[in-house]
Amino acid sequence: MQKHQLTQKEKQTMPDYNNTGGFWKREPKSTDEQGKKYPHYEGKMTVDGKVYFTGLWVNENPKEGQPKMSFKINPPKQKEKAPF
Repeated sequence: MQKHQLTQKEKQTMPDYNNTGGFWKREPKSTDEQGKKYPHYEGKMTVDGKVYFTGLWVNENPKEGQPKMSFKINPPKQKEKAPF
């Protein structure tokens, strides 16, 4: 099957998601380790055409000088190649 090539008109009317991102509320997972701190929100962002994964923590009671929110950006994980 041949991949569809976008026409110039299609390229002009497509939304540009480069240098944007979003966060979604993280629900606890059955695989979460007890006592480990997980982000309150998770998401993805696209920077210069590359997708990165994000985690955001909300500090409910920040002390003076501390941020209300903090986040971390991680590059996508490389899929491991099969050993054979």
